[in-house]
Amino acid sequence: MFYNKSIGAIAIAAMATMASHQVVADGVVKIGVPLELSGKYVVYGEQGKRGIEMALDAYGPTVAGKKIEIVYRDVQSNNHATVTAVTELVQQEKVDFMFGPIASGIVAASVPPWRQGKPLWIVPGSSSEKVEQEVIGEKLFFHTYPWGYLYHQSTADGLSKVLGKKKRLAIVYSDGSYGRAHLPSAEKYYTEAGFEIVSKELVRENSADLNPVLQIVRRTKPDVLLGLVQTSDAIQLAKQIEIAKLDIPYLVGTVYPQIPDWVNAVGPAADKWIGVTTYLPGVGFSGDPKYPKLFPGIKEWEALFRKRYNREPEFLDVTCYTSAMLLFLAMERAESTDKGKVAVALRDLGVKTMLGDSEFVKSLGGAENQAFSKMIVFQRQKDGYAVLYPEGAATGKAQPRN
Repeated sequence: MFYNKSIGAIAIAAMATMASHQVVADGVVKIGVPLELSGKYVVYGEQGKRGIEMALDAYGPTVAGKKIEIVYRDVQSNNHATVTAVTELVQQEKVDFMFGPIASGIVAASVPPWRQGKPLWIVPGSSSEKVEQEVIGEKLFFHTYPWGYLYHQSTADGLSKVLGKKKRLAIVYSDGSYGRAHLPSAEKYYTEAGFEIVSKELVRENSADLNPVLQIVRRTKPDVLLGLVQTSDAIQLAKQIEIAKLDIPYLVGTVYPQIPDWVNAVGPAADKWIGVTTYLPGVGFSGDPKYPKLFPGIKEWEALFRKRYNREPEFLDVTCYTSAMLLFLAMERAESTDKGKVAVALRDLGVKTMLGDSEFVKSLGGAENQAFSKMIVFQRQKDGYAVLYPEGAATGKAQPRN
């Protein structure tokens, strides 16, 4: 009799504990955030984290009647660590929403473990068209950053108008997923824009000596050199171009000519580099009149960012803030944290943000949910920026290096 009563008491206590935990769980919406918080791409993860923090500051701690719980995991800028982190979020934490990571190769490594549970996934980075092809048909995958071909479509069109057609182009690309993924689109759009590609040179990621490749490029006498490499390799590329004194009038990158870590590492050699981006300081769209606190004008938001972090924002700060805020607002509109209902609300939001209208449409490559595809072509001039394209937004003219 004593044994049975004890068992019964224990069972009742256990059930009460489980019920208590269930109440807590029902009152929380978990958002899994795998980010590059250490390693090679830590600069991306830092911006992602700041963007989320700013969004929470503006929105508040609860949504659709539930407390927002951000569950961070450091993917360590490493594919193996990424698989472990995403698997843990999807299978153990059982998150219904996921945000990040950002670097193209790291996002690619996230796709298989994400598919094990398929939370609604917002990716505020990755330009890799291989990732785009991998997620075709996935209605819970939302992409808020331009795919790689949009970099080159914008830059090639812009430079053909700014510099004129029939310019000679040399391309230096890395042997990793970033360079190889960007190369076909660069060839396509620059050729269509009237450039003559005179050289395509492969460099190893993390190579300490690019001089042999640069000497090959020198002999082709290009008007423009395009560097399809990640930020760390772009530092080496810019420095060694300067040391080699290559007489190439125009140097073109992707997003890295505006990244402070690249600028600080490169120093004076950053001058006159051309890049492409979704955001430049002071250049952006007006806020949403219905949600001025959540989506203010760009200058107002920059002031709030400087007050909080005592530094200037970067393009991924803005992208990640906007993307996280869209998720919170979609939950509010759906009056639910059901991922299917939130996905419908996210597609139908139609709000004005610092990156433009939040319309999600099918991408040129066939992915279901793509937003913010318009890009700005700029040149670094005297430690500042001149917008070159689109023409209606231009604030200066392209200047050759010599």
